[in-house]
Amino acid sequence: MYENGFQDSGVEDNDNDDLRPGTSGTAGSHQRRIEDLREAMNDSLGPPLELGSDHREPTSSFGQKSSSKLENMSSDLPPPSRALGGPTIRESTNFFSPGGIDTPSLAEEPNLDGTKESEQSYFGQPPPSRPGKRRAASDIDATRDRYGFRKKTQHVSLAEYEAWNSPYTEYLARRRKKWVALLKDNGLITDHPDRFPPKSVKVKRFVRKGIPPDWRGAAWFYYAGGPAMLSKHYGVYDDLVRKAAAGGVSETDDEIIERDLNRTFPDNVKFKPDPPEGQTGDSHQTEPETPILQSLRRVLRAFSIYNPKIGYCQSLNFIAGLLLLFMNEEKSFWMLNIITRVYLPGTHELNLEGANVDLGVLMSAVKDMMPQVWAKIGGELDGSPFSSQTMRLPPITLCTTAWFMSCFIGTLPIETTLRVWDSFFYEGSKTLFRIALAIFKVGETEIKAVNDPMEIFQVVQTIPRRLVDPNALMEACYKRRNGFGHLSQENIEKGRAERRRGYAEERARAEDGGGAAKSPARKRTIFGRRK
Repeated sequence: MYENGFQDSGVEDNDNDDLRPGTSGTAGSHQRRIEDLREAMNDSLGPPLELGSDHREPTSSFGQKSSSKLENMSSDLPPPSRALGGPTIRESTNFFSPGGIDTPSLAEEPNLDGTKESEQSYFGQPPPSRPGKRRAASDIDATRDRYGFRKKTQHVSLAEYEAWNSPYTEYLARRRKKWVALLKDNGLITDHPDRFPPKSVKVKRFVRKGIPPDWRGAAWFYYAGGPAMLSKHYGVYDDLVRKAAAGGVSETDDEIIERDLNRTFPDNVKFKPDPPEGQTGDSHQTEPETPILQSLRRVLRAFSIYNPKIGYCQSLNFIAGLLLLFMNEEKSFWMLNIITRVYLPGTHELNLEGANVDLGVLMSAVKDMMPQVWAKIGGELDGSPFSSQTMRLPPITLCTTAWFMSCFIGTLPIETTLRVWDSFFYEGSKTLFRIALAIFKVGETEIKAVNDPMEIFQVVQTIPRRLVDPNALMEACYKRRNGFGHLSQENIEKGRAERRRGYAEERARAEDGGGAAKSPARKRTIFGRRK
């Protein structure tokens, strides 16, 4: 599949991954996700736990210890997370690159009749109004994409962006026609649809090739199980918003949420509108908050009350902020719950064990599938081989932690991120692992050329930020040879279970005060290549 790229043909190409009818793992992984969703729907339905004492201190810490060498590295690196031996970090300072999210993206596409669609029609909501002479958030100029992000970034020039965007815009128009036909064939409306075709091999191919931008929010919500979650918990979000307004948010969470609000997408005109003409961006004049920032505050406060095991954690502001660009507050709130409790369980909890579990699974997959890449990234900072005698993670995971915690926001350009999210909400968390492996594969030549163990950090960080063309990344991920479409959810869950057992054993040994930590026994390679 996709041997010649994501070229549009009259007939949809065949697929060869684990969703092909008759293969193992398809029904199992889909059923498991349904069970996880049901569990999440039935969890935390009673009154929120009392937040009497400050619950910010981590209960345990896993992963590598901090190194003095890391302190001298580029400020581009994310700070050590709670689970990586560093301090408890609840806010998003320095979590992404300095100066805001580094994400070029798609420019406005023409309608099928050749006319331009407005920003308002793409997102189905009125543009936020601004007082006085301040430019309205809907007045997006040629330097910004349809989502309001700046096209030019540190890693992608405006010329590079436009060179990619012109053919991609034509590609989107063709894909939209096929989506319209698909919905009509299934007896569904095509004017602001809220229902989509049932899952199938064909629909999965359509999703991987991109959901029309104006349908994204509705499609994500539908395929992730949002309608069932919303109907079962009707009115819960409104109650949580009222509790938050009455002071139900812990003082620590509330303080950090407020601090992070204005750090969320500062290069997006909807979050931070351009200053009026003649006024510089450095002006200390206080401007009224945009409606989307007010919505973001309510979503994050409600989430912190509803999920006391998480409260507020770094990266949640970016995930919720991106959701709010495509759907309303209540739906964004429930999608945030689905992400953190169904797709990435434990990833954002206080001890970050879930994040470490997934990073360990990813590193095992890299070691098994790309041994030459592992030879470069699997070592210690001094270049010596990384020890497998403990559950510690190699230092390179300081770079990749943000990949999972933010679901690639700030790592990939915005249109590429959105394409990953299309598959993520349709296929599940295996998408994040497949894309992470594809990033390493795309950068394999650069990674193998690095000899300085310290330089590898900058290389691994830079590779995904240049991937402005989502079709190229999806091709690398799902092509027939050397792709990662064979990596099933079943294998990922096995790897997760193995890592969780390892951490449990490590905790038990620590409590008993006994011997050196040992990795869990592995009788076979979990991520071996498919024959």
